[in-house]
Amino acid sequence: MIKKLILFVVVTSFFTCNTEQKMPEDFDYGSIENGIYTNDFFKMTIPFNTDWDVQSRDQMDALSKSGTELLTNESTKQAVKASEINNANLFTAFKYKPGFEEAYNYSIAIVAENTKLAPHVQRGSDYLIEAKKIMSQTMIDYEFEETFTTKTIDNQTFDIMNVSGNYMGAFFNQQYMTTVINGFSLSIIISYNTDEQLKELEHLVNGISFYDGKSKKKAS
Repeated sequence: MIKKLILFVVVTSFFTCNTEQKMPEDFDYGSIENGIYTNDFFKMTIPFNTDWDVQSRDQMDALSKSGTELLTNESTKQAVKASEINNANLFTAFKYKPGFEEAYNYSIAIVAENTKLAPHVQRGSDYLIEAKKIMSQTMIDYEFEETFTTKTIDNQTFDIMNVSGNYMGAFFNQQYMTTVINGFSLSIIISYNTDEQLKELEHLVNGISFYDGKSKKKAS
């Protein structure tokens, strides 16, 4: 159950507009080879430890469906389901493989959403404001830091929303790092509950490269 909780907003569309958009023909869900996730649409590479439990597309889609059910507002739930065509789960990895119960299974997830029909979304903070509205309609007791911060990852500036959550006594922390590229929001979400876990996840995030204007080899 905790896996579904920590990934809820990772796998749920934040925009509940009725207009559906198809993904552009050149959209790339990415590929994995030799411990590196590469996405040519966002021109991004992510090196990772292959011991981590990397989720398949089917597993990420299943998490998306289960996460939507945690919404308490039925009309919002139906609108989110209708808008799922606009978003893409690109990469999700848990520290531990299934069956490990001795510690919190911290994670990283990367998702994108087509925001071309949301002209007010010019940067990550605009998207995170909408995210907060949807998160507040869930069964999870969220607490949000009042202000957003910023972080530069390689050559991209991300706005950051820090969140803590509690669901039936299960506590966790999250950081939502979002930028806007090619008319899409790109969000990196890390979930953890100790400083040591946060440090490991930050090291993973800091290894992300954007190779626009650079070769993939140099970026990775």
